Amino acid sequence: MNRYNKYCMSLLLSAVLMTAAMQPVHAEPDPKTLTLSDSIALALENNPAMKIAQSNQEKAAWSVNKARAYNGLSLGYNYTLARTDTPASWYNNTTTTYPYSYYFNGSNNVLIDYPEWTKVYNAYQHQLKLTLPVYTGGKIENSINLAKHGSAAADLGTTSAKQQLTMDVTTSYFTVLQARNLEDVASQAVNDLNAHLKNVKNHYDAGTVSLSDVLQTQVRLANARNNLIKAQNSYKMARYKFNKVIGLSLHNEATLADKFSYKPYTPTVDDSIAVALKNRPEMAQANLKIAMANDKVKIADSGNKPTVALVGTETWTDTAPSTSKGKNSWLVGVNVQFNIFDNGLTKTEIKQAKHEVTESQEQTRQLIDKVSLEVCQAYLSVQEAAERITNNQVAVHQSATDYKLAQERYEAGVGTNLDVIDAELAMIQAKTNYIQALYDYNTSRAQLDKAMGTIK
Repeated sequence: MNRYNKYCMSLLLSAVLMTAAMQPVHAEPDPKTLTLSDSIALALENNPAMKIAQSNQEKAAWSVNKARAYNGLSLGYNYTLARTDTPASWYNNTTTTYPYSYYFNGSNNVLIDYPEWTKVYNAYQHQLKLTLPVYTGGKIENSINLAKHGSAAADLGTTSAKQQLTMDVTTSYFTVLQARNLEDVASQAVNDLNAHLKNVKNHYDAGTVSLSDVLQTQVRLANARNNLIKAQNSYKMARYKFNKVIGLSLHNEATLADKFSYKPYTPTVDDSIAVALKNRPEMAQANLKIAMANDKVKIADSGNKPTVALVGTETWTDTAPSTSKGKNSWLVGVNVQFNIFDNGLTKTEIKQAKHEVTESQEQTRQLIDKVSLEVCQAYLSVQEAAERITNNQVAVHQSATDYKLAQERYEAGVGTNLDVIDAELAMIQAKTNYIQALYDYNTSRAQLDKAMGTIK
């Protein structure tokens, strides 16, 4: 029995150790508190969109190196093995060719002469070739410029992706704040109505109010609980989306440290548009696209110009891979090529490239209009939300005072239950409007900063 117990204990210990070994290595725990800046930093580190943009940026940088490589020395090696019936002038026939063949018949060897035997020769050739381009009609130089402009455009693409992600995180962050505040308002409404219902029941038990007051309050309380359930669900959904954007676990419940803020925006819409046209990365990208199109015109035009290259070769030719009975030769010279007739190919490529320039210029004009409209829309949204904040601040204070007075009048028997319920509804609506105005202002400011290219 003792041996059996030891055996069971050893099995149990092995199972525990194997289970522990199979446990995944956990990553760094999610943060407990998050500011907006922290959230943006996490998103920039974890979001796939940023990784894609950074990969494109690095790929474009390597394109510059690729373009530059064509402007330097290139060394190539060529090996050829051939069989031919025509020997080279230096070929030693007696070494490797045989005009006779043996035919084996049983144990007797019979020598047969073939006067018209076709001789076959082996030829091995090794060649090193060194090439240095001297003049390409501007093709290499403009190809390098094209790659540089493309790399700069990719850098701006990363900046644009960063700004878009920053706005998305900011909007998502404020959406969580809005949902949390609305949940608090809904929860407070339930608490207020519970307290009011208790008071109404006391009056009903005392015979000072009718059953209608109790029923009205119960219905209003049921509606408030329904609104609370919706608000709680909206908050959870907002948290899930926020965690998804910044790359945290879906159920992370980190406390959001920042709150809604309001600071009046004083620049004019024209000032904002001017800032946008200067700072938007898309505007700089559009200008680079025009430059790239002009580079393509110059590259296409290089087909009308000659190309000049220095060439040097060293060649070894022999009858066998390892012998030295063949011939070595070298060559140094200048290679000049000029396109005399290509059936209109170069002309067509130039026309296409010039149309691409025109297309890029018109797209830039479209972008200017688009950016200006985005700024105007965000600017008006900011101004509207600012006015609503001021208006709703007053409404929140007034509605809270009216609700308190309605409760006091009802308690004194000079007011009705409907007055209390209406005042409570008005107060909830005022608070909701105020929260919505703060949310709209903060998100509109983020959209305006994004539209101007100044979001950080």
